[in-house]
Amino acid sequence: MVARTSFGPDVVIAGAARSGTSALAAQLSVHPNIDAGKVKEPNYFSRHLDRGEQWYESNFRSRSDSVLRLDASTSYTSPLYPHAVEHLATVSPEAYVIYSVRQPSERALSHYLLRRHYFHIDDAPTFGEALRDTSLYVDQGDYSHWLPLLSNSFGPERLLVVPFELITAQPRHATEEVCRQLGIESLPDAAKEGELHRNAVVEYRNEHIRRIAGKFRHSRAYPAVRSLVGADRLRKARGLITRPPTLPTRDESMQSCSPDQLTQLQALDNRAGEATRTYLEAQDERLGLHWAPLSFAAATT
Repeated sequence: MVARTSFGPDVVIAGAARSGTSALAAQLSVHPNIDAGKVKEPNYFSRHLDRGEQWYESNFRSRSDSVLRLDASTSYTSPLYPHAVEHLATVSPEAYVIYSVRQPSERALSHYLLRRHYFHIDDAPTFGEALRDTSLYVDQGDYSHWLPLLSNSFGPERLLVVPFELITAQPRHATEEVCRQLGIESLPDAAKEGELHRNAVVEYRNEHIRRIAGKFRHSRAYPAVRSLVGADRLRKARGLITRPPTLPTRDESMQSCSPDQLTQLQALDNRAGEATRTYLEAQDERLGLHWAPLSFAAATT
């Protein structure tokens, strides 16, 4: 394993959002041969290209032959930024891309709840109304689009698709395989951090705190503070100013959907499941894995 000396990341966790990416990034971030940067998601190739290469470089340590740069920005596979994968592949064609997959309808609901209750960027009071207002939640989990795009952009030998079920149930195995593909040693306790960190949906205790936290999170000072304090301490601090919200159950959320929307979600699960199963079966054969039966896609046969 030799890290590149040019601009850009060596390893990218490109999505899918709400599919275990935070847990996987947390596991990898404690590896001595991984530089996870000052923030998990710099979002450079999606929403911050205008900040320039120097800004992106400032998020990481100086280059080292033995350290791989990790960028875990799930916005790179968001329909809001349709050219992000192209930008990434142009700058870092040799990057190793990790993409986690979760049942799309479940992923869509989790994504909506996060955007509504934590980020407050979706005003729709129900999941059904959110699906009516935007195609984001469906499109971001349409693996029949994202898997061919990533595979064609980087090549299947540089794309590892990881089932959400594996990350949540066997995090050590998932991390060990990522390390094997990257050519770095596994850590004996590599899964510990990921097992502790679950990016659960929370809400701020009051609106004033939420506004202050939002401004801080989007400020240029945030990366430096996160790097100085440490991600774990920052998460603990966030826990003091947030609380678990009262969320609708899955059944309640699905009951807010119209018959046409339920049909749309089922069609999404079917076509994304077929694309995922096809890719995972080929990946299993190529790498000697047995991940396809563990994925949500196994239930769509």
